[in-house]
Amino acid sequence: MPKTENVCTNTEDETKGSSLLLNKLARLLQRYLGKIYDPNGTEMTFKVKNSLITMTLALIAILTLIGVTYHSTRVIIDRTVMNHQQNIAAQAANTTGIWVQQQIKILTSAANSLGKEPEKNMEQTMKILRMAMDAGDFSDVYIGMADGQMIDGAEWVPPHGYDPRIRPWYRRAASSDSVGFTYPYVDMTTRQLVIALSMPIISDRRVKGVLSADTNLDMLMKNVVNARAAKGGYTFVVSQGGTIIMHPDKNLLMREKLQDADPSLENILNVMKDRDSGSFSYTQHGKEYILAFQKIENVDWYLCTTMTRANAYELSGRASMLLATESVLKVLGILVVITMLGIGGSALILYLYNRRFVNAMQKQQVQITGMNEDLKWNITRRKELETHYHTLFNVANDAIMVCKGMIFVDCNEKANEIFGLSHYGILGNNMLDLSPAHQPDGVRSHEKALVIISEAEKGEQQFFNWNFLRGDGTEFPAEVSLKKLRLNNEQLILLSIRDISKRVNAEQQLRQAQKMAAMGEMVGAIAHQWRQPLNILSTYVASIQSAYYNNMVNKDFVEKLVSGADSQIQFMSKTIDDFRHFFKPSKTKEPFDSVDAIESAARLIAPNYKDSNIDLRILKPREKYPLVVNGCRSEFVHVVLNLLANARDAIAEKHGDADEPRDVHIEIEHDDNNVMIKVKDTGCKIAEHIMPKIFNPYFSTKTYASGTGIGLYMSRTIIESEMQGTLTAQNYEHGAVFIITLPKMHKEE
Repeated sequence: MPKTENVCTNTEDETKGSSLLLNKLARLLQRYLGKIYDPNGTEMTFKVKNSLITMTLALIAILTLIGVTYHSTRVIIDRTVMNHQQNIAAQAANTTGIWVQQQIKILTSAANSLGKEPEKNMEQTMKILRMAMDAGDFSDVYIGMADGQMIDGAEWVPPHGYDPRIRPWYRRAASSDSVGFTYPYVDMTTRQLVIALSMPIISDRRVKGVLSADTNLDMLMKNVVNARAAKGGYTFVVSQGGTIIMHPDKNLLMREKLQDADPSLENILNVMKDRDSGSFSYTQHGKEYILAFQKIENVDWYLCTTMTRANAYELSGRASMLLATESVLKVLGILVVITMLGIGGSALILYLYNRRFVNAMQKQQVQITGMNEDLKWNITRRKELETHYHTLFNVANDAIMVCKGMIFVDCNEKANEIFGLSHYGILGNNMLDLSPAHQPDGVRSHEKALVIISEAEKGEQQFFNWNFLRGDGTEFPAEVSLKKLRLNNEQLILLSIRDISKRVNAEQQLRQAQKMAAMGEMVGAIAHQWRQPLNILSTYVASIQSAYYNNMVNKDFVEKLVSGADSQIQFMSKTIDDFRHFFKPSKTKEPFDSVDAIESAARLIAPNYKDSNIDLRILKPREKYPLVVNGCRSEFVHVVLNLLANARDAIAEKHGDADEPRDVHIEIEHDDNNVMIKVKDTGCKIAEHIMPKIFNPYFSTKTYASGTGIGLYMSRTIIESEMQGTLTAQNYEHGAVFIITLPKMHKEE
């Protein structure tokens, strides 16, 4: 909001408050002046003397009331400022706590995967370390083995004699047998100050080693502990014992305790003891400061913010109110003194207007009193809302942008960071100025924006994915929330933008990694599938020589030989095409025949099913026209292959009578709007207690050698995010069934 508007509004409100106080003073004067002048003229001197004494006492009482009101105003504002500082610390601590919990989850998932991985499988181990580095934005992820071996995800080669078992991160995890952070230390690789999150790797109930991840302390202070209190203020983190863990002054890190670094904070630990949050005041170098603290979840750290009291008043938006109140109270005091000096001369003039003034004031007294109370409440409430709004607006983790007539008129600091532009580089532009010409689905950004705005006109909040441009011209994906609203009789659009580029890149890497993991199995399948055609071609070639010597080479013989050989070659070529399309890295969405894609996936895995003695059938609808869906064909084939591989493994895992059926059926159905694909097997059913977890990342009921736990997760991501469909699972009489539902494209589309 423009600052000029706030100042004008405050001045107007304070002027009205002053006028009301003056009106009350005038009523009080009128009430007593009516007693000074006797209409009959008798005993005038005695009445004047008594009335003047009464008036003087009343004015003294008014002065006292003004002083008490001034003191109460100061106390209320002090409490408001302290609460505001505590809210800033709590919000920053909550952000840091979320980051800590996310890092712990990522490291725990990687440690669980490494615990199932054979120690000699170095390629897979390095892949897990790099995936953890990308997912957690760590500067390095590494393993210290129990035998002294060091495995580094950034491929750092330790110097001769380096033993990870004596490093602080290894000792901490090995001694506590749990996940947690070390104190900051200098990393031998980057020579920068880092903080390590470490936990033991458990395999067969023994400690296989310690997994640790480094986070650059400068990056953590910039991106996580990012609560900018005010000009002259700063944020820092201390342990329960007072050890300084994060501080803008790096010379204090791990060298001094907070109470030793600043003598004015010697009682800080007593205040923090047995408390998760709080605030207090202290004096340093002649200036009064306010410190607020909040305990961070999952670690024994306290996040603290400190700033001068003057800056705290400025940040909370209460300073102008305090100065105006002081000025009004001083003016009232001066007016009371002047009134006491001029009471005698003004008494005669006021008496002439006494009767008419009394009648008018009596009628308005009740109305003015009610208006005064309402006005005070509205002023206080508005100040509180403005303070709360500006605080949330600037500390939000998402970019928040306000549009008026599709033009950006305001944005928070996170928007500047995400777009790589200054505040004035964003304001004055519209959404299309910061977007590429076309979105990833091929639709023009202008056309897609018009559809979204028209839907928002109905009053519903819109949620959608959108590609934006940074200041350097690079694109990045984002999740956007758009809402139209009316504020102060103005139609505005509120945009909330979250940068999801890291998440999208991580999902793409996981998806391609799973594809490459399937390549070995597919190559074996192709080799098996080519064996019979090659044998037939070999027989054809061998028959030529025999036919030649026996004078059997004629037109019919040649045509039959060529036709048979061509049939086998076409079969082998079709297999190669299926394989090439499956591993094609294209992400372009286009309409394709779902039945043809399913048959392609079935041909790829058919040799493997034949070796496993499994009967694979595709039950298609009777209609001849294609069932067309929109998406990336190779990604869809990937999903079907993954479901067929899971069905094969479920049948192989099931024990029982050898005559028990070993079938997998793909049932294809459709209605007016959707295409339904059901993959039904006669293998093991899915246990009810793990049914809700099977689509979670890294969850698998198989050993690590045969399953990574990302296949079903990536399959659901492809179906729901890329093709706007659904993927569900359930049990039936003979086994399990996975159901894919996709929107069907009609002929006119």
